[in-house]
Amino acid sequence: MLTNLATLIYGLSIGWLSPNLVLMSSDETPLETGKISSEEAGTVGSIGTIGCMLAPLVCGWVAEIAGRKSALMLIGVTQLISWAVMPFATNLSVIYASRIFGGFAGGGTLSIVPLFVSEISEDRIRGTLGTMLAISCNFGILLGFIISHYVNCWAVTYLALLLCVVYSLGCCFLPESPQYLFVKKKKEKAIKALRFYRGEEAESETSQFTAEVARFKDIHNVGPLKKKDSNQIHIKDFLTRSRWKPILICVIVIMFPAGSGSIPLITYTATIFQESQSNLSPAMSSIVVATLQLIGSYVSTMTVEKAGRRVLLVVSTLGCAVCTITMGTYTFLQEMHVEVDWFRWVPVASMSALVFINAIGIGIVPFIIMTEILDPKIRGSVVTFCLLEFSGVAYLVVKYFPIAVEQLGMYACMWFFSCCCVASATFVLTCMPETKGKSFEQISESLNGGKKAGHKDVAPTPV
Repeated sequence: MLTNLATLIYGLSIGWLSPNLVLMSSDETPLETGKISSEEAGTVGSIGTIGCMLAPLVCGWVAEIAGRKSALMLIGVTQLISWAVMPFATNLSVIYASRIFGGFAGGGTLSIVPLFVSEISEDRIRGTLGTMLAISCNFGILLGFIISHYVNCWAVTYLALLLCVVYSLGCCFLPESPQYLFVKKKKEKAIKALRFYRGEEAESETSQFTAEVARFKDIHNVGPLKKKDSNQIHIKDFLTRSRWKPILICVIVIMFPAGSGSIPLITYTATIFQESQSNLSPAMSSIVVATLQLIGSYVSTMTVEKAGRRVLLVVSTLGCAVCTITMGTYTFLQEMHVEVDWFRWVPVASMSALVFINAIGIGIVPFIIMTEILDPKIRGSVVTFCLLEFSGVAYLVVKYFPIAVEQLGMYACMWFFSCCCVASATFVLTCMPETKGKSFEQISESLNGGKKAGHKDVAPTPV
């Protein structure tokens, strides 16, 4: 729960952005430099992804060298800096700096928290704990919308600062990830940390706990080092037959959230509803959307270990396709000057359904999948690369979404997202294994056609 506090704080920064972009673009802007232009609004919305792109590299490196706990503490420090400068944000330069630091913390959260949670969780509840990231983030978004709407644009800052302090202090008392300690051959510390995370089960020395310790020892070959560089990662570690397929799956699956259209929707929620002339006010529409997204993430938590990852992803991708097609058709009819007064509920309904369905699967399952199907030895490096890829794609989508809407029309953008969703569903059905309740060994076996994936695979001989 403590680690997911970081995602709640990140959610607050997302929730703060959407309503305040509208405010800063109006004559009532709190900025001393005056209201911002549409181009500046796009920069405010997308500049955070610059920090988000840096985070997987820096936090991933820290997680591998100093440990997962150190990376979590680094996230807390950058979050604190991001919110600490906000009371002095009387011009765009300060807001840009805050958004970059906030984006860095967000990118670190998305890369390290799922990794850490997957490494401390039992197989039977790993998916449920993983979806808590989405719940806490979406709760933060909703909280940001409500406070910004009913109090003022800076009130979120003081709540976030308090949560940053609580999170940073709490991280100081967390044990390191047991799997990380096993990888680093620190057997005694690893078992001690595992006892902490297993609680009563470990205290009573159950057969399940003993078997888990034995499994970790076997996976990570805990014992005397035969080679000085046995823990070092080489390029051949990424080219073995048992590893290239899960890496490819991760590289593709991590693009699902950006391809669903949910990222620009959340970033420009108030603006989209303002331009679509829906029945509800932009502020109230944003709150409705954030509420449904929170409910969707809760549904995901309740079903991820029952329905499975594949089912949630297929339902979510196809559902998002229907929603974006509907929204695209509505805006196309508007463009063609067709009378749509009787259908002004469509923007709120379709976009609300999109964020709800997105939260069930696309919004969180790809991040869970990454930490489940990758070999522990290369997990940190591949997750870092995938989060860098995610941040880069998100930056392009957020930055150029307003331009694409202006040049091509909202309907063209929505239909493009629907095509991406259909392609995502096709990929899940044809290429992705089910990981529900399975250990890493079982997942590897299913990826290799029923053959056990050996950790001693050798890279293919170069031609």
